[in-house]
Amino acid sequence: MHQLPPYERMQQMRARRAEAAAMVQKSASLAGSFAAIQQNQSQATGDLISKIAMQRIYKKA
Repeated sequence: MHQLPPYERMQQMRARRAEAAAMVQKSASLAGSFAAIQQNQSQATGDLISKIAMQRIYKKA
């Protein structure tokens, strides 16, 4: 790489930075998707627990 002319070295570094930025963006997107899935799962679990609790209350009455 050090034997390349300065302009070509700069172009190569720009390409590497662009690749790294794309990888970071992809990772952030995956993390966001995972967080949304976890939130939906927690909400569904809470809804299920609430439903079971309501059923128990009505059975006692």
